[in-house]
Parts: sequence; C-alpha cells; structure tokens
Amino acid sequence: MTTGFNHVVVIGPGAIGCCVAVRMALAPGAPKITLIDHRPDRAARLSARPILIHTPDGDLEAAIPVRIAPDSPADLVLLATKAYAARAAAAEAAAWIGRAPVVCMQNGLGAAQEVAAALPQTNVVMAVSYQGANFVREGEVNQVAVLRTHLGYEGRGPDDTVRAVADLLDRAGLKPRVEADMTPLVWGKLIVNAAINPVAALAGVTNGEVAARPTLRALAGAIADEGEAVARARGVALPYADALEATLETARGTAENRCSMLQDLEAGRPTEIDYLSGAIASAAEACGVAAPTNRAMTALVRQVSAA
Repeated sequence: MTTGFNHVVVIGPGAIGCCVAVRMALAPGAPKITLIDHRPDRAARLSARPILIHTPDGDLEAAIPVRIAPDSPADLVLLATKAYAARAAAAEAAAWIGRAPVVCMQNGLGAAQEVAAALPQTNVVMAVSYQGANFVREGEVNQVAVLRTHLGYEGRGPDDTVRAVADLLDRAGLKPRVEADMTPLVWGKLIVNAAINPVAALAGVTNGEVAARPTLRALAGAIADEGEAVARARGVALPYADALEATLETARGTAENRCSMLQDLEAGRPTEIDYLSGAIASAAEACGVAAPTNRAMTALVRQVSAA
C-alpha cells in the first residue's frame, strides 16, 4: 500500500532531516526520497554512503540521494531546516516546489507563517514533532527519543493532505497524530522548548540535567510560568495542565539529549532563540504580560551566539 506520494523531498540534512529521510525511505510502500542540501560538497559526501541513524531500538541506514535540487518533481516537501533558515530555504526552492504541499517541522513560533508568505501558492502543513536527535558525525545521527508528531493547521481542521502525510509518517514509525487545531500544540511545544533549550545551552548540560539540578529547574520553571501566562492571555488552551510539569517530563524523557541550541552554541552557529524565548517575550509585550525571564534568556543567548 502506498501513501499517495510518489516523490518526497526533505530539505535540510540536519539531525532531524536525516532521521525523517531514513525512516521514510525504509517505510513499507516507501515513495522515492530525496534529501536537499544547499552545500554541493556535503551533498556529494552524503550521497556517497548510506546515512546511519542510531535509535533505542537498533541502527537504521539507507542510501538516499542528496542533491542541491531534486531531479524530478516533488509531490510532498518536508522542510527540516532550523527556524531562522526556513523562509530563505523555502524561497530558494520555490521554483521546484511549485504547488507541492510543504510540511514545516520547525521549532518555535513564526517559521510556518514565514514559509507560507514565501510560498503563497503552496499548502503549508504544520508539524510539531517531539524528537531527540544529535549528530555523531556527518551522515551519522543519534536519535535518542521518538515521541509523537502532531500534524494539521492553526485555526482549522485537517484535510486529505494532512491525513496522507500522517499515513506516510506512521509507516515511518514517527507516531503521527492528526489535530483539529495546531495552535495548542504549537504553544505547548514552544513553552517546553523555551524552558529547556536555552537553559541547557547556557549551562552546557544535557536535557536531563535541567530537570535534575534545582537551580536549572527553577529557571526553567520561571520561563514556563511566563509562557503559560502569555498563552492564557492569548486565549490558547495548552495541551497540558501544568507547563513546568510538561517541561520536566520532556526533559526526563530526552535526558541524554544535547539539545540543538547547545549544539549550535558549541559549533558557533546561529540559534533559534528568537523563535523560542524571543517569541514568547514579543507575544508577552503585545498582550501586556510581563516576561522578564524569557527576555533575559533571549539577550543572553544572543550575546554568546554567532548571530
């Protein structure tokens, strides 16, 4: 049985992009999979050998063509870049994306809207995916957690495209769930990520240490409380009863993971802070809610990051 997609293109050979591409390539009834990299030299190296994923259930590997543009039309695109790179990646790929639906897999708040603005003729599906993955080396990834991937749109119900994407991700073992409204899920993950990622990144620790160390746990709690207050002011019903408990549960569930923001700081790359703590601080200001901890975390990460 197939999913209705003949050629699925994944933009972004980062840890999540590699995991998703390999899992889809190995799925029953898999369509053709192409991975897109903006760097020709790295694309050639990644194409030369199978991409290897270490998972809690064993290793997965697949030989996947990695190109700077697909060699045949895509009928589904998964955008797996960092949030700050999503709009530019979408605009650069607009000519070959055409009218193929695009699934945005970015963290935080705002990237999907930027992609939709760059691709006005394209159906943009939102994905909130709880994955824990980090690089071992180029073409080799540790996927330490495979949790739920939520799919849908903000403010409206799902359609056949969303259901077809869910079918494909289900076959790939990515535990999809179709949502009637993505707004609660977007805000739910935004707050959890903002409470874990900058804290772990600035402290230089794994996610589990955020839950285990009292000082880091208290800082994460202040961030989560502010995010919860902003969501309440915006009329968003979060998908959990308590933001701090959801944060601690996620941190413990991905305890060995070195979050992407920590990896970015260590590698001298830009971070997604403006789409996490920065987005909460901006939303707080717009609705008259105080968010000093999120504002401080945004300033601190900006100060020590590459951008």
